[in-house]
Amino acid sequence: MEPLPCTILWSTQGGKAKACARRTARIMRDTANSCKHTTSNSTRAVYSLPEGCYGSSFDDYGADEFFKLGKGSASKSNIHEGGSSRLIIIFISTTGDAEQCDDIKDTWRKLLRRSVPSDQFQHLQFAMFCLGDRAYGPSAFCAAGRKLAARMVQLGAQPFCDLGYGDDGTPNGGVFHDLDGWLENVLLNQMFGKRDVVMEDVSPGAGLRLPQTPYYAKLTGMSNAKGLHNGNEIEWQKKQYGAHYGRFLAASCPATSYHYNADNGRRISGSEDMPLLDDPLGGRPLVASVLSNDKITSEDWVQDTRHVRLHVVTSDASSTTTTSAQQDTMILPYKAGDIATVMPYNPKATVARFISCLPASIRKIVDDPLEISTRITSSTQYSTAYTPWPKEATLRGILTYCADICSLPEREDLRALSFYCNPNHPVGLDQRKKLLSLSETSDAALYGDYILREKRNWSDILFDFDSIQFESNTGDETNGKSTNFVPLTIGHLLMILSPIMPRHFSIASAPSGLSDGIEVNTNERGYTLRNGKFGFDMELCVAVVKGKTRYGRQYQGLCSVYFSYLKPTSRQDVHIWIRPGSFGKLPLQVDERGEFETPVMCVGAGTGVAPLRSLLQEREAARKMSLSSVELPPTSVPQSKNILVLGCRKSSMDFYYKKEWEEMKLKGDLRLLTAFSQDQEHKLYVQKILREADEGTLIAKHILENNGCIYIAGGAKMARAVKDEIVESLGNILPTGEKGAKILLYKLQRAGKFSVEAWS
Repeated sequence: MEPLPCTILWSTQGGKAKACARRTARIMRDTANSCKHTTSNSTRAVYSLPEGCYGSSFDDYGADEFFKLGKGSASKSNIHEGGSSRLIIIFISTTGDAEQCDDIKDTWRKLLRRSVPSDQFQHLQFAMFCLGDRAYGPSAFCAAGRKLAARMVQLGAQPFCDLGYGDDGTPNGGVFHDLDGWLENVLLNQMFGKRDVVMEDVSPGAGLRLPQTPYYAKLTGMSNAKGLHNGNEIEWQKKQYGAHYGRFLAASCPATSYHYNADNGRRISGSEDMPLLDDPLGGRPLVASVLSNDKITSEDWVQDTRHVRLHVVTSDASSTTTTSAQQDTMILPYKAGDIATVMPYNPKATVARFISCLPASIRKIVDDPLEISTRITSSTQYSTAYTPWPKEATLRGILTYCADICSLPEREDLRALSFYCNPNHPVGLDQRKKLLSLSETSDAALYGDYILREKRNWSDILFDFDSIQFESNTGDETNGKSTNFVPLTIGHLLMILSPIMPRHFSIASAPSGLSDGIEVNTNERGYTLRNGKFGFDMELCVAVVKGKTRYGRQYQGLCSVYFSYLKPTSRQDVHIWIRPGSFGKLPLQVDERGEFETPVMCVGAGTGVAPLRSLLQEREAARKMSLSSVELPPTSVPQSKNILVLGCRKSSMDFYYKKEWEEMKLKGDLRLLTAFSQDQEHKLYVQKILREADEGTLIAKHILENNGCIYIAGGAKMARAVKDEIVESLGNILPTGEKGAKILLYKLQRAGKFSVEAWS
C-alpha cells in the first residue's frame, strides 16, 4: 500500500511538546523499519514522515495550511474503516491559567471563528498527546489539549486513537514517561498492530544509522587566539557577530512581546497583538543594565532571593522629548503584572568543563571563528524544528550564549550521543549500550535515578561517557569487522544540543512608580534616561535555585544563578523581552472621595509576591495621581481597598518587602494578612488565613457584596488550594452551591476580575 502523508504539529511554551514530537517521529520511523507485521495487519494504512523531520509549531506551519489538511476526497465511512485519510499527530501543552501557548494563538483564534464550516476537517484524522501538570487541578490539567480536540471534532475531524495525557509530576521522566506508555500501548498499536520488538544491535559493523545533521561548520580562516572576550567586549556585541546573534535571539521572541519605537523608545500601542514582522527590532530582545542587585532574605537563611533593578534601553537616542499633548496620551512602557522574559548565559566554568570533555579535534578550534550553514531553508514549514544557530560565531560563544548545556539531557539526546561512543575505546561498546538503554522506555527508572534525581547535565554525561572524546583508531577494524564509527563533529554537536530557552519572571514593580534616580529628567511617567540611554526601569524578585542531590551532587538553576552573579554596571548585557501577564485588567478607577471604585484582594506566597507588588504599587500610584487633582475635606481619609494575603516560611527570614507592606498598612493603604508556615508548631498557609478571616466571611463579602477582584500568584499547589477555598466559601452561600461558585468564578475570569498566575 502506498504510504499516506502524516503531519506532526506541536504547541509548546518551554519546549517539552517539541521534544515529545522529536521522540515520536524517531520511534515511528524505527518501528516502521523494524517491526514484523502479522497477516491480519497487512491491509492497514501506512503513514510516512519525511526523513529527519519531526514537525512544526502550529503558527509557524500556518493556520491556512492547517485548514488545508482537512481537504481531500475520502469519505467519512472510509476514514472510520482506516482508509485513505490524512493523519495529523499533535502535541500540545497548557500554559498559564489553562490557556493555549503562544505558538498556537493565531491558529486557535481562527479555529474559534463561527465562519469555519462544520465539515472543515471531515477528511482528517488526528492523534493527540496533551501535556500538563495535575498540580494545577483537574479542570486545568491538559485543558488546552482537551479544548483543541473538542473543537477539531466539532469541525469534522476523527480521532485516530485515544488521547494521551502527560503529567509533569509523573515519576521517572514526567510527561516523557507518559508519552512512552501512550506510544507503545495506543498510537503504535493503532498504526502497526501486533509487532515483534527487535533489539537494536550495537556491535561493531552492525550498521547503526547515523543521524543526518542539517548543520555544516567550517573555519573562516581567521584565528581568534585572544578568545571569547576582547577587553570588556562580549562576543555577541562584536561587530562581526552581532547581527548573527541577533537573528538567533529573535527566534526565541515571545509571540506576544511588546514592540518599542526605535526612534523615540516608546512602547507601541497594541503591539502585543501585532506580528513580529511589524516589530522595529525584528524580534530581537531589548538590552538592560543592572542598577542594583540586593539580597532580600536573611544572611543565615537557606534561600537566597534577590531584588534586581534593571534599566531597559529602548532607544540609543540621548534626546527623545515629547510635547505635553503627546505626554497626555503616552502609554506606559509596560503594564502592572507584566512578564519579563530573560535570556541567560551559561557560566564560564560550565562551558570550560563541557569543552574539556569534547574530542581534541573540536577543542583545538573552539575559539576560532566558524561559519555555520544549514541545508534547511527558513521558508520551509518545518524550519522551526531546527535551531537557527548564529551563522558566524566561535564554538565557545555558541556554548556560552546559545546552547543549553546546563539542562538535563532528554532520552533522545542520550540515544543520539550513543552513536559517537568509539568502539575502539576499552569500554566504548559498553557505554554505547548504556546510553541506548537509558533512552528506552524499559529503563525509565534508571533514567530517573541517573539523570533526573542526580541532576546530571551535558557536561556530566560527556565526562562519564568519555569514549565520545576518544579519537584513536578511527575507521579501523575490530576482530575483522568494520567499526562503522564516525567521530563527533561540530555539525553533529549542533544537531544534538538544544538552544537555551528564555526564562519568564513576573515584574515586581509598577511602571508608574519607577521614575526616580540619576539623569531621569524625561518628564514622562514610567520612562527614564540613564547614561545617555533612553528606556525604563523595572524590578524583579528572583529566588536563586541551588541545592544538593541525595548523593551530594551540587546543582543550580541557570537563570537564577545568572542573576545572582550580575553586578551593577552601566554596560547593557542582559537580553530581555516584555510581554503581557495574567493581570491585564487591573481596576484603577478612583471616585470623587479618593477611594477605589473596585476593591482588590491579592493572594500569594514566596516570589509570587512579585506581580502582586506590581499591582498594588500601580494602584497606589493611580490613586495618588487622582488625589493630586482633587481637594478633599481635611477630615476625609480615603480607604485604598487593597487587601494582601501573603505567605512565606518565617517572618524573620523571608518576609519579602516587609517594610513596604507595613508602611502601607500604617497609612491605611493596605490590609495585610500573613501566613508564616514555620513560625509555629503547626503549618499555617494562606488558604487557612482566607478561610478564617472576618469569621469566615472575607471571601464572600469581597466578591458578592463589594464586587471585588481577586488575583492569585505563586506555586501551582498553593494557587489550586486558594481557588478551592474560594469555591467552597462561595458555594456555602450561593443557592446553586459549588457549581454556581465555579460558574461565577468563570464569569469573573472572563471579565478580568479573577486571575491566576501559577508555576510548578
